[in-house]
Amino acid sequence: MTTSFQRCLIIFVLLLLGLLTAATPVHAGELSQSKPANLTIDPLKPLVTGDHPIIRVHLTAEFGKPIPNQPITILVDGVRKAQGQTDSRGIAVVTLKYKFPAGTHKVQAIYPGILSIGLNRATAEVDMVVEPARLAIYTVPPTPGVVFQLDGQTYTADKNGEVHLEVKLSGMYSLEVLPIEEDSLPSNVRMEFGRWNDNVFTPERQIYLPRTRRVEAGFTVNYQVDQVFYDSEGALVDPARISSMTIRGAGATFTFDKAGPVWLPANRLNRRVGDRLESQEILYYFRDVTIDGANTINQSEQRFRIRPDDVWPIQVLLYSARFSARDAMFNRPIGKGIELTYPDGSRKEFLFEPGKAELVISSLARGSYSARVIGAGGSAPPTPTHLSRDQDIELLVFSYLDMGVVFGAGLVVSLGLLLLGRPYLLTRATAFGSRIIPGRRRVEPVAQ
Repeated sequence: MTTSFQRCLIIFVLLLLGLLTAATPVHAGELSQSKPANLTIDPLKPLVTGDHPIIRVHLTAEFGKPIPNQPITILVDGVRKAQGQTDSRGIAVVTLKYKFPAGTHKVQAIYPGILSIGLNRATAEVDMVVEPARLAIYTVPPTPGVVFQLDGQTYTADKNGEVHLEVKLSGMYSLEVLPIEEDSLPSNVRMEFGRWNDNVFTPERQIYLPRTRRVEAGFTVNYQVDQVFYDSEGALVDPARISSMTIRGAGATFTFDKAGPVWLPANRLNRRVGDRLESQEILYYFRDVTIDGANTINQSEQRFRIRPDDVWPIQVLLYSARFSARDAMFNRPIGKGIELTYPDGSRKEFLFEPGKAELVISSLARGSYSARVIGAGGSAPPTPTHLSRDQDIELLVFSYLDMGVVFGAGLVVSLGLLLLGRPYLLTRATAFGSRIIPGRRRVEPVAQ
């Protein structure tokens, strides 16, 4: 009986222990049955300055059994950076929201353990390699020798017009294009900074590095160009006669107060899709070449693309005019010369050769003129003319002889009409004349 009682007592104790075990929460330590915890960190691939490292930690018990819901602390170079918790697979994924400088850093994961249930403290370490961020700066158009300055350090573009540099720490940097020295360029070339490819138009700027978007610096290239002028027959025209010329290209207008060598941009910078700059050649055309106050070209007909040491041939519209001076009524040559008023309002006198009343003036700009005869007795009003081709222009003078003839003829006609309508006036006029002018007396001979 005693043996039966002892058996019942043992069964009761075992049942009681089972109930107590069922009522007790399940801890990770029970999984390990007081066996040691194992902590590992996945190897880290090399990072680039500015990247956020992701740490993947595994916490397992005996036979690789995962330990869930346990805290994991992450330290970098001995400084606590973050904390995570294992999931049902015993894995903790922790993102370090820090940007580490270039170099090798020690990453340490710590599991504090639970001594009350036999889980020991565990640690794991791994090296984290952070590589410098690389930046390339491209010149548009490709231009070797351009100097850039990044936080006080200078970099020079290589033969492809590119600069490649590294930064060890992410953040804002001061980037500047230094002025291009003229001595570093050919004498017939000038260059100046135009813009960056992200709508910044000043040589100095702030830029965040590292960055994924391309960095481009655009430049305007200027060449010197000269002109040579021809008339419609191919004869050279003195460039000193050009009082102004207007050239237009790529939406810009350039006006010069004389002909001769001028500097003009050869390209313009366009921003394309994808924040890329494109250097495009400029097509120029002449809008105006002024000689003596008149435009001597047809607008936009003469177009050019600029090249180093270029000389542009420009055809200007110049014509000849033959002037002759004639008496209005008798068509006789008259006068000493002419006074010509140019389109700009200036006046110039031209004298006839002796015995002639005509002359030819060549190389006159297309435009409106006014001419009058000088040195002729009588009235010589200005004769306007628009010169658009070679022309013969006859200038008429109302001379004193013409005036006398016209006045005398008019007087005779007037008197004739007056007497024809009133015949008695003629009789009275005759009688009145007889009284005023006595007749001759007849003299009788004296008788002997």
